[in-house]
Amino acid sequence: MSNISVQIFAKYIIEKLRKANPHLKFTVDESTHVLGGAVVHIPNAGASPTVVKNRSSFPATAVKRTDSFVTYALDVFTTTPTFVTWQEENEISYEKTDSVLNDHVQTLLEAVGDDVLYKWVTGIKADGTADSIPAANIIKTSGAAVAVTETGQSGQRKAFTYADLAKAQSRMNKMNVPKDGRYAMLESYQYQQLIDSLSANQMAAFQQTADLKNGVVGKLAGFNILERSSVLAFNGNTPIAPGSALSETSNIGALCWQKDSVALALGDIKPFQDDDNPAYYGDIFSAAVKAGGRCRRQDWAGVIAIVQDAVEPAPTISGDDSVELNATATAKNRTYGTSNGADVTASTEAEWLPVSANGTTVHFTTQAYAYDAEGEATRTATVIVGIAGTDVTKEVTVTQPMAENN
Repeated sequence: MSNISVQIFAKYIIEKLRKANPHLKFTVDESTHVLGGAVVHIPNAGASPTVVKNRSSFPATAVKRTDSFVTYALDVFTTTPTFVTWQEENEISYEKTDSVLNDHVQTLLEAVGDDVLYKWVTGIKADGTADSIPAANIIKTSGAAVAVTETGQSGQRKAFTYADLAKAQSRMNKMNVPKDGRYAMLESYQYQQLIDSLSANQMAAFQQTADLKNGVVGKLAGFNILERSSVLAFNGNTPIAPGSALSETSNIGALCWQKDSVALALGDIKPFQDDDNPAYYGDIFSAAVKAGGRCRRQDWAGVIAIVQDAVEPAPTISGDDSVELNATATAKNRTYGTSNGADVTASTEAEWLPVSANGTTVHFTTQAYAYDAEGEATRTATVIVGIAGTDVTKEVTVTQPMAENN
């Protein structure tokens, strides 16, 4: 079998990489600035000069600008070798070698695409400590409650809406980030939630702005919208590395960026081939790609994540469902627990049963029920105990027997 051309393979990988991962087209390509095949240094300008109106003091004091650097390393992505036996090459009707190579390429594409998104929200500080997108650059979703969609999650989350994207637009405007070249990549289910939140007019305008050739499904709130099966995941405000398991409280997220605020660098791209290996009675194939990325600014301007917000379960009340009073005018108290720690409220329509609440204690201040009063031998009232500030209530049945005729 003839050897694979490294140059052709590298070109094929790059073309496929950007087609399968459209976000990698909308960034600063720093592949030519890789130092030693492994590291990229991005200079960050220091403080801008001050402006003085009608300067009256001379000479002006000269100030030296101190620049800094954002640095990131390229990771090496390798596929596990696959072998194709001599027998398969001769007996299988389809070209298995092509299928194996394509499998290696697709696996690399997915891994690099996932990792670059993760690297755009993480990094290493100048002092060598870990860094990640700040909480101020994270927006929580605000839509209606929807079921979780990812393995490991539980409960409900707030849906992604147009209002969330508009909030990202406003926040990016306040960062003084250029309005041109803004992109937002949404996970597939969040993309559908966004679509469901649009009005008919918004949807019509959105469809007219699609650029499917470049992977843009439309434009909203100043962002070119991209869709992908997976984007980001977070534990709290901490990004989760690709391939890591999600917990019950993990949240998926979308990423918004301005193309000059993030970087991609590709290093060596190399196929490996061992023809006619005597131990495997066939050919062995694998591949390797060097790739890396980073937010290009130390202040994280131009990069915003929109992350699912958890839907808190409705609070609950615990305590007695029934209270038995005696015939005399004697008060009784009952304590009711609330899962959210809030106070309780109490009310009833029964005139003979004044009730009140203090904290989590309900006071049942009954009136005496004389033996010669009109009514049943035991009178009954329903008291509604609720959690303050919510619609959560429970019914408590209160009974009082008529006094005996002595």
